[in-house]
Amino acid sequence: MSEWDSLDFKPRARGMVIGDIPWLARIADKARARDEGRIGEYLFP
Repeated sequence: MSEWDSLDFKPRARGMVIGDIPWLARIADKARARDEGRIGEYLFP
């Protein structure tokens, strides 16, 4: 288990824009954490 896996899940900021698509980085972080089983009790606002 890496150090990243032991940290609480926290997606990137809402204001980050990738490829002119707002929230893309945040959505990717949430999807990755969910697939890895690390998202826990995080609410999806």
